[in-house]
Amino acid sequence: MLVGIAVGAMQSFEFQIVLNAPLKTVFAIYVDTDRWRNRNLFGDIRWVQGTPWEEGSRLRIETRSPIPSTIDQVVQHFEPHRKVVYLSHVFGITCETQVRFTPVSEKETAIHVGMHLVGATSRALGFALEPAITKATKGFFEELKRDCEWAAREGSSQNTTET
Repeated sequence: MLVGIAVGAMQSFEFQIVLNAPLKTVFAIYVDTDRWRNRNLFGDIRWVQGTPWEEGSRLRIETRSPIPSTIDQVVQHFEPHRKVVYLSHVFGITCETQVRFTPVSEKETAIHVGMHLVGATSRALGFALEPAITKATKGFFEELKRDCEWAAREGSSQNTTET
């Protein structure tokens, strides 16, 4: 379930999603950039500078929807199994995203996502960009939830058949 929280005049937004999967599983799938390449809204995803997931490293992400674009992301902060902060640059907008991972129980994880958009957001593309960014971001986390919950079910069913 996604829970949305509007902050300000759509320049910032937050939401939380709870996954039926352990923290280690969720985080491992989240940081596996190869897994997301050419899936859902993504095209190519590649690290273009630095060591993956180290502060200052850069990731280039091509999106296929809602409109084709290239997003440059710079990792600002990385705490394994806790928090990732990055800046994204696309269409003259800079977006700071904070993703926090919290264990709810041994088998559940909450992810809290906060985004703050800065820059000349306009309707030059024929639609408001902020709702498109919100929708794409939530779509990614819904797909992450499906993958993590499937992996958790597969892992627990393998554990029962092996014992």
